[in-house]
Amino acid sequence: MKKTKNVSEYLIGQVSERLNDIGCPVCALMKKSVNDYIDTLFYESVNDPGERRDFISGHGYCSKHLFMIEKHLDTHPDLGILGANILYSDLFELLEKAINDEDIKIGNGCKLCEVERNAQKRYLEIFADYISNPTRLDEYNKSISMVCLKHTHMIKKIKGVDFSSFLKVQKEKLHRLEKAMEEFIRKSDYRNSREPISRIEGEGWRVMSRFLE
Repeated sequence: MKKTKNVSEYLIGQVSERLNDIGCPVCALMKKSVNDYIDTLFYESVNDPGERRDFISGHGYCSKHLFMIEKHLDTHPDLGILGANILYSDLFELLEKAINDEDIKIGNGCKLCEVERNAQKRYLEIFADYISNPTRLDEYNKSISMVCLKHTHMIKKIKGVDFSSFLKVQKEKLHRLEKAMEEFIRKSDYRNSREPISRIEGEGWRVMSRFLE
């Protein structure tokens, strides 16, 4: 995986915007890419012959992305559910074979998995470019966001990345997270309950959960 060259300020800004959010900025941008694709699909492309072919040849969508579609349509009722009915109705012939124990794996060629993989590659390279600047690496270090364990290992494989500096930052962030969680536990004792709880102390468990996703 090669390091991205001449990354636009817009894409750098996409990373910067997510430094105030709990979780991995790479994961967040990947999820946004998939949700944007879902939005376009159900807004204007559900009857597109190419989309229908991709859906059928991929044996539908995997369970992870079916859930994402359901959640997306729940939070965007303006899209309606007609598109989902139209698209999913293409699966019945495959389901007949699957229920008869034929070697059919629903979602094994999921188009949204491909969208997610492409987004992961793109945003890993963008984040690598982002942290190549010492000032931006320091901004990341001071932020509540934290690149997840999986993407930490993947960044190591990108050529041109000063991984030792990034790893040092990751360890510093983990150490601060550990201290914050210890402080939350201490402040939960009634004798210390009047002490204010910082954002990282109150959200530490969530930061840890997203780091391990």
